[in-house]
Amino acid sequence: MRRSQSVLIVDDSSIIQQTTKLILINGQFQSANIFCASNASEAVKFCQQQTFDILFLDFNLGFGSTGLQLLERLHHNALLQHSPLIFILTADDSPAVLMGFSEYQPDDYLVKPLRLNTLKQRLEYSFEQRAMNDRAFMHYQQVGISGIELMCTQHTPPLTIHCTTITAVAKRLLNQKQPHLYDDISALLTLLQRLYQTFPAQLLLIQLWLQQQNFTALGPLLTQLRSSYPNHLMVLEYSACAALLQNKITQGYDFWLQAHNISKNNLQRLLGLLWIESHFQNHSAMQQHLREAISYLRHSVWDKPCYHAFIIWLQLQHSDKKNLPIERLWRTISQQKTITKNERPFIYLLQAWQYLDNDNNLGAYKSYSAAQDAIHHIDPENHSFEFDAIALCISKRLAMTRHQTDCYQRLQHNLLQRQNEPHSIIKNMWLETMQPTSNHQTDDQYRYALRLVKQKYYIEAGQIILQLWPHYRFDDVLARCLVELFSRGYVDNDPQHQPWIKEARWTFESQDFKPEWYLKLKTQYRSLQRPLY
Repeated sequence: MRRSQSVLIVDDSSIIQQTTKLILINGQFQSANIFCASNASEAVKFCQQQTFDILFLDFNLGFGSTGLQLLERLHHNALLQHSPLIFILTADDSPAVLMGFSEYQPDDYLVKPLRLNTLKQRLEYSFEQRAMNDRAFMHYQQVGISGIELMCTQHTPPLTIHCTTITAVAKRLLNQKQPHLYDDISALLTLLQRLYQTFPAQLLLIQLWLQQQNFTALGPLLTQLRSSYPNHLMVLEYSACAALLQNKITQGYDFWLQAHNISKNNLQRLLGLLWIESHFQNHSAMQQHLREAISYLRHSVWDKPCYHAFIIWLQLQHSDKKNLPIERLWRTISQQKTITKNERPFIYLLQAWQYLDNDNNLGAYKSYSAAQDAIHHIDPENHSFEFDAIALCISKRLAMTRHQTDCYQRLQHNLLQRQNEPHSIIKNMWLETMQPTSNHQTDDQYRYALRLVKQKYYIEAGQIILQLWPHYRFDDVLARCLVELFSRGYVDNDPQHQPWIKEARWTFESQDFKPEWYLKLKTQYRSLQRPLY
């Protein structure tokens, strides 16, 4: 069996990699099935390409992510659904490190330097337990719950092994995320409670009740566990999730903050804190957490443009860095000399926000349009939530009604795919405050103005379009009508209207490839030849 098992060793030390590999070969593992990665990014790529039976993860991976951040990413990307054996390699066995890993329930911890006999003993124990887990799951598949009860009565290993086995079967069923299995999972855990009230089984019961949103049963158990394990990360994380799913945002924030103060490596939790602090304008806490996010995000497996943009967006709103060049702020986080193609849409978007802060609406619109064009070429269907959230705020500030509606609908769709995640609860709360205000009267006026243009009632159409412009700024259709009517003298030259006419012209002037009709009109009318800046 061992010869066929695949192993991934993740360690930044080539010596540790080779030493661990030799120990495994000596333990009858096949060399061709043993793979090595020097950092978290390599490890993620390996796990995307194939499944591994055993993972050895170093905590300190040198430059980049820690082993803890790697484990967070593998769980978040559902790359460990097959439940491999996970061993943590660390020279630091301090409570803070072990507590951080406890969120992901590894099978064992191995303190460096590795000893051949110690590794063999730990592997033997883990293999025996895993074999028993597999037999129990097979019994369940053949005859259901009674098969596991029969197995427990026929075999007499230590009680703790039975508890671990039943918990493992229940966890495997829960990972399938099939509601029709919930009754069997509950029955298994009830059986376990009769044998022995184990903490892992209680945590699994909490997971089940969270998926079912059974808050009546969940509340008392969480209260009991917080009393018994006040600083346990998983208890605090589940407490936060339960509170947030019930829209108890302040309570959820407090649990998340307590967990973060115990272990600061969980970047998803940290980003959740920032979303809440942003919504409630908690500036002092936000500044501290922004600094931590920049420190932990850099070169980690969470190092993505959307998170960079979110952090800089918060900085632009709530710090003394709001007037610094966007590319400079970006490089501070990424530590890169050049901006990549995938990062460019976010740069444009943040520049648009900065232009708005400096009352430069024309510059803001041009950058906003550049961002939309760039993201469309990269990924037209799947914008990140962060991109559309910033775009929605910009379109709202520019009073671009149609853009607001488009961004809002994409954000709603994004949240619908993840509606039961704690982050989605917070983001949905924020999104509700950003809902575009539908005005049927202005929509009717919009359609009426276009009919007047078609019927050649140009003066009346121009008056209505000027009234509509503050609600539909940079709208392509209205902009064309306004430019054509202005150039032909159907719109008066009132100084109050000049900024709107400039914006209508800029809708086309800002384009790299200007429409033919606009270029032709520009050659005919001197009023369109005046520079906008």
